[in-house]
Amino acid sequence: MKKIDEIVKESIPTLAVFMHAGNQDAVEVKHLVEELKSKYDGKARIERVDDSFDGELKLKYKIREYPTYILFKEGQELMRESGRKSEAELEDMIVRAL
Repeated sequence: MKKIDEIVKESIPTLAVFMHAGNQDAVEVKHLVEELKSKYDGKARIERVDDSFDGELKLKYKIREYPTYILFKEGQELMRESGRKSEAELEDMIVRAL
């Protein structure tokens, strides 16, 4: 299994969803991620990143709030959003990178 640091370097747009298992929005976000994965399969990657056990990820990607959504393409951060987001808001991020 590839690590998030490798995945974000790929040419396909990747929406990394940084979550914390203890966060109250975790269940809702997990469902949203699964919906987006199936909708954009082959066009974009959507990856859940639970940094509960890796404080270095939180520091490296400057995560201050959960959930945090970072859109990457070829290793570059294109956009970042935090907090509750609708499926439409996240789709807008993805579509802009396609």
